[in-house]
Amino acid sequence: MISSIPRRYISSSAGVANSNLLKNILGLTPEQIHTEISPLLSDVKPYISKQIFQWIYKKGCTDFKEMSNLSLETRSILSQNFNINYGNTETSQLSNDGTRKLLFDLSSVNSKNATAKLPPSPKKELVETVFIPEDNRGTLCVSSQIGCALNCKFCHTGTQKFMRNLSAADIVGQYMSFAHFYADFNLQTSVSPKSITNIVFMGQGEPLLNFSNLKQAINLLTRSDGINFPTHKITVSTSGIAPLIEKVATELNVQLAISLHATDDSLRNKIMPINRSYPLATLFDSIRKFIKASESKNSRITFEYVLLDKVNDFHGDAVRLAKLIGGIKSHVNLIPFNPWPGSIYKCSPKPAIDEFLNVLLQKNISASVRKPRGLDIMAACGQLKSSALSKMEKKTSPPPL
Repeated sequence: MISSIPRRYISSSAGVANSNLLKNILGLTPEQIHTEISPLLSDVKPYISKQIFQWIYKKGCTDFKEMSNLSLETRSILSQNFNINYGNTETSQLSNDGTRKLLFDLSSVNSKNATAKLPPSPKKELVETVFIPEDNRGTLCVSSQIGCALNCKFCHTGTQKFMRNLSAADIVGQYMSFAHFYADFNLQTSVSPKSITNIVFMGQGEPLLNFSNLKQAINLLTRSDGINFPTHKITVSTSGIAPLIEKVATELNVQLAISLHATDDSLRNKIMPINRSYPLATLFDSIRKFIKASESKNSRITFEYVLLDKVNDFHGDAVRLAKLIGGIKSHVNLIPFNPWPGSIYKCSPKPAIDEFLNVLLQKNISASVRKPRGLDIMAACGQLKSSALSKMEKKTSPPPL
């Protein structure tokens, strides 16, 4: 139950973004689109809303004037009242290894709940999204919140103030922007396979603390009459919001990743304060419920474990990790720490990483070391945003007297 989650982790304005002069129709289902346009179009048929939905999500259309199977009058009325707004791209960076990071300003994007016609927010609402191409797949790492309230000590996003939950439009817009960039939409190309083959909610924010908008976004991404993204290619990563983990199987129907990073409550309390609310015993009870709920799907859980030098990378940590997850169909993703300015942690040296991996493999635990990506473009989650904010502050600071 969401009510059992400590209030300090829940936004009082969950999912509500600032409206622009035109209401953003992105983030809505065909039924919700019908509700929005009905007061403006006399005797509008439900199939019109379905056509609009398919233009947006199946073809990647961003201009109502291009929706050629709608009447000119309908297109004109839509253009006067709505837009299709993915958010503004503030910065685009391309790494030498092909990793691409976009920094979005979402201050102009409507949420599905916003009804007032207000001026754009004077403050930029910045989030990062990263695309990681590999030989046989392309993974899009999506953000779910602006900032984060969990304050994990090794995470750069934890240093940034939590502003709000992202709306479904904010979330889906990240995918849409990259899909346009890589020409994945039918309006641009019919070439297969697509560039984006996997989506992971591992960007900024805790996805399960934005559950309703996350659910709406995943619904929009996976609907067969739209993008039709495979559910088994979507992974939601959580720091351990135990009451909602079972719902990843029962309501979201996607894959689960657990940001674990420690094998005992004492250390996890220090580096991940959420553990004080949901200690390891509670967390693993919820994981077992997820496993039971997803038995028919034969799901494999991913455990993420960032390796911090002389903090959680000892031989005993590896032994405890193997014991903790023994019997669970899973894979351990060992993550070399990506340093960021001001961090008190260092990346474990390669011999320590290799030993940790070997201990797990010797105990028949499926595990691998994640290859660092995008090191030359500040790929640690939240770094690009912090850099942009720092530059903005310098520009707006008054000159010294």
